[in-house]
Amino acid sequence: MRSTSNATDFGRRIGKTLTLDLDLDIHRAPGSVRAWWTDLPDAYVAKDPREQPHRIHVLARNGDRIEVEGAWRGPLGREMLLRETLRLREDGSWTFDARAMGLRVHDEFEVFPSGEGTRLHIRSVITPAGRLGKLFARLMGRRLLRMLEKGWGTAAEICERDAP
Repeated sequence: MRSTSNATDFGRRIGKTLTLDLDLDIHRAPGSVRAWWTDLPDAYVAKDPREQPHRIHVLARNGDRIEVEGAWRGPLGREMLLRETLRLREDGSWTFDARAMGLRVHDEFEVFPSGEGTRLHIRSVITPAGRLGKLFARLMGRRLLRMLEKGWGTAAEICERDAP
């Protein structure tokens, strides 16, 4: 697996939108990669301790939308529950949307055939919602972008190993 990233200049964007663009090469077919990320069982418990969220519970399915609640390991091992909406697009791409700590998070995923595998492009856009979000983005923005970059890379490694 190979990854490249291009994060926006944080200094220019503080208190505004934070963006992370990431390309990950996964040695699996595009359909297999998409299935690993989107074919969610009603209840899921991660087998790999690095996987985040480590538990997923589907709350509702409605056409191209899946409402989920994920259990994430936070700082100091604290567990945080986060509600997210997965949207499946007709073109084969998908998105996840969530709100946490005064931030709106929108993640877009696209798969492209690449050699004998897949290039997965992830674009994460984090927008502060109100004063709490602006404060959190100012204090934790750089760290949050690094955490996302590391987390997406780890997820791609697990996908490459476990995808159907």
